[in-house]
Amino acid sequence: MKYRRSLKEIPSELRPREKLERVGAQNLSDEELLAVIFGSGTRDKDVISLAREVVKVGWKEIERKDLKDLMRIKGLGRVKALQLKALLELSKRISRPYGGKSVNSPEDVYEMVLEFFSDHREALLCLYLDLGNRVIHRETVAVGSMNRVFVSPRDILKPALEHSAYGIIMVHNHPKGLLKPSKEDIEFTKRVKDACDLIGFELLDHLIINEEGFISLRDRGVLD
Repeated sequence: MKYRRSLKEIPSELRPREKLERVGAQNLSDEELLAVIFGSGTRDKDVISLAREVVKVGWKEIERKDLKDLMRIKGLGRVKALQLKALLELSKRISRPYGGKSVNSPEDVYEMVLEFFSDHREALLCLYLDLGNRVIHRETVAVGSMNRVFVSPRDILKPALEHSAYGIIMVHNHPKGLLKPSKEDIEFTKRVKDACDLIGFELLDHLIINEEGFISLRDRGVLD
């Protein structure tokens, strides 16, 4: 008995495009979603059968394959291999914090991170960026008391290494204080910059924020 059907054997209302429109993408299988993306099959395979061949390989294995290896999958030609590569790259970008959104100014950073800070505890959050200033990782490195947080440069650099980051932006809040860097803030920023320079990262900025606004230590000349 055959459980799997070709596209021609599937009732029109249950075909991938029609089904997606009727019940939503969340109710489609991997094969059906990929069939919608491919749009059509090949001379030898209908689109459902082709999508099934790809999914059978496994997504982790698909991700590891280069273009030539993908084209060795039965029925998968150059155009659909390129579509698959584009799909995988988009899915990676979407899964990043903020969908891989780029930050180009202290204002961008402030709008991005304000919601992650408590109004009564000081914390240090870092954004890790690629060469295009896109956020590839966000991490709350430390949470402290009402007016103090303890952290070492190593705590900041470890996620940068793990995520192959290029640049780092530090942000910490002054929940009960003024928007003014303390002597300790400035000294710590310089220590982190020295550590970044030594290993090969760029400390792009250090922001001090509260609900009223922010200051940038780069704008203050601390990172010159």
